[in-house]
Amino acid sequence: MPLPDFVLRPTSAEVANTRVLFLARHAEDGSDERRAKYGYHVFYHQNLLQTLRELGLNVTPAAEFGVLFGPMKFDFLYAIHSHAIFEGHELLAPVIASYRGIPCLGPTPPMRAISEDKVLAKQVAASLGIEVAKHHVITPRTMREGKFTVPGTWILKPRGGIASDAILKIESEFGWKEALASAADPRHEGREFLAEEFIPGQNFTVPVIEGFPPFAPYEEQGRPGDNVLTNEGKRGLNPHYKSFPYEGPGAKEAMDATQRMAAAVGPFDYARFDFRYDPAQKRLVFIEVNFVCNMAPASVIARSVEAMGIDYHSLVGHIVAHSLRRQRRTA
Repeated sequence: MPLPDFVLRPTSAEVANTRVLFLARHAEDGSDERRAKYGYHVFYHQNLLQTLRELGLNVTPAAEFGVLFGPMKFDFLYAIHSHAIFEGHELLAPVIASYRGIPCLGPTPPMRAISEDKVLAKQVAASLGIEVAKHHVITPRTMREGKFTVPGTWILKPRGGIASDAILKIESEFGWKEALASAADPRHEGREFLAEEFIPGQNFTVPVIEGFPPFAPYEEQGRPGDNVLTNEGKRGLNPHYKSFPYEGPGAKEAMDATQRMAAAVGPFDYARFDFRYDPAQKRLVFIEVNFVCNMAPASVIARSVEAMGIDYHSLVGHIVAHSLRRQRRTA
């Protein structure tokens, strides 16, 4: 079956003249021991590395940010290293690539900050007339003092976290002391947290791949009771997480909001835009955007493309070709 015309393919010249640095936490070691310890992400990073090589690209894998400070004998940085705790880690690779004049997967550093900072993302969405969840920034000092309380039901999560890590739900003013103590745990290394209004209802995520036609949302089902998405669920460590295409109430609103925001923050190659939808109130609320998000074969990004009859190799090839060409046009 031939690919649609909008799917880009790396040319023979691009393949021959592009040396790729593939930066991912598990890029260098895909051993069984590592897979047993870290799980699905090891498969994801190793599979993506293999796919890049099968496209014919000259790829060097690296697992540590330190490689960015040495000789940069590369033409393109494919950086998906998001497994770090220090603030701004998702900006480090694109900032250095920009400083050293090397094209890098994803948006420019200022736009990447929108993905790294959930507060900034909400401000951008609100400026476009998209409703956002009410929220409060929780500083390390506030956590130590343990005096913050607000009525109602809230979600507490890292301001710059990924993969639904360290999420807590507070259902009354009496739950704040314990929640703040948990956020102050040294393993979080002094990160700020975000208290976000709990929106009952459904989770929608809308994938966007630049150069592709608009996608409909996927609904993601979380834990029973409140439908909150957790790190454990997304990693497949409990049976409750499920995702599937969705075309019911709220889908059009999610697509419209995504297209407005994508137009404002592009180019970014690919991303997912996340929402909560309360069907009782017919209320769609923007939660966050994830640039250069998980693109493993089981991800919403890959499954959306597969449903169009486009294989994984073609998806990766399109993203590389698109990213290279748009950046070389603007260089």
